[in-house]
Amino acid sequence: MPLDIPHHRLTAGPYEAVVSELGAALRGVRYGGRDLLFDRSQTVPFPRYAGAVLAPWPNRIAGARYRFGGHDHVLPVDEPERGTALHGLALWNRWRVEERGEDALTLAETLWPRPGYPFTLELRARYALGPDGLSLTLTAANAGHGPAPAGLSAHPYFTAGGGTCDDWTLHLPCPEVLTVDERLIPTGRKPAADLGLDFTTPRPIGDAAIDHAFTGAAAAPSPAAVLTGPDGRGVRVGWSAGCGWVQVYTLALPDGPDHRRAVAIEPMTCAPDAFNSGDGLSVLEPGERLSMELTVAAVGGE
Repeated sequence: MPLDIPHHRLTAGPYEAVVSELGAALRGVRYGGRDLLFDRSQTVPFPRYAGAVLAPWPNRIAGARYRFGGHDHVLPVDEPERGTALHGLALWNRWRVEERGEDALTLAETLWPRPGYPFTLELRARYALGPDGLSLTLTAANAGHGPAPAGLSAHPYFTAGGGTCDDWTLHLPCPEVLTVDERLIPTGRKPAADLGLDFTTPRPIGDAAIDHAFTGAAAAPSPAAVLTGPDGRGVRVGWSAGCGWVQVYTLALPDGPDHRRAVAIEPMTCAPDAFNSGDGLSVLEPGERLSMELTVAAVGGE
């Protein structure tokens, strides 16, 4: 029989959350009995990478290849249709529990050197619930003997109630979008308005098909995206200022019942393909750390 991966339920006031030891993934967030997170992982593991921690890189590496420290590195291709290495190496690992309480959980994982990524990182994901909602703090520490490239993100899908995201309103304080090629690898950047994707003023998503990395909000003191339904209820997703990019994806499953019923909002410490472009890439010296924070809170219905 397959081994069931443990899930941990956290509670604090009207909030509750569920976190899996597989990929340190966020499996659910509820406020007063209503869902803020959209997830189908009880039946399908990681549908569209739902909730997973992304390390040591988020998004894609073009051709699953990069050059670092004077050496060429080749990673497994896990997105064959685009020939890319997608969403890091920690996704399918079972993380260990370091600390567990009623309202908080810390999970840890060691990424050991391997072909394509010959570096050692100590990863930690701390989830904490409080009166203001959920916070997730991610940390990557270089436990090796030389410099290591690193980026962090998480991949939660959010809901603003029933129906599809066509009827939801999005506010995203990011005035620029990365343009991409057919592999979804960045080719440059443009004003979001040029692509019809300017949500710096709240507006309905409508029929917009979004799978883009937005930028330009890093200087904001408390950057956040807000997703609300027609009744004004929804979710606020905040991130630390060190996350200069936010991937937004309107769930596209045209042949299934969940088509456009969720929106992924993924703050990232670096741009897609940063291992090649260097755009926002952190290079950690031995003992150095990279960290980011993501927050989730209910909007409306208080």
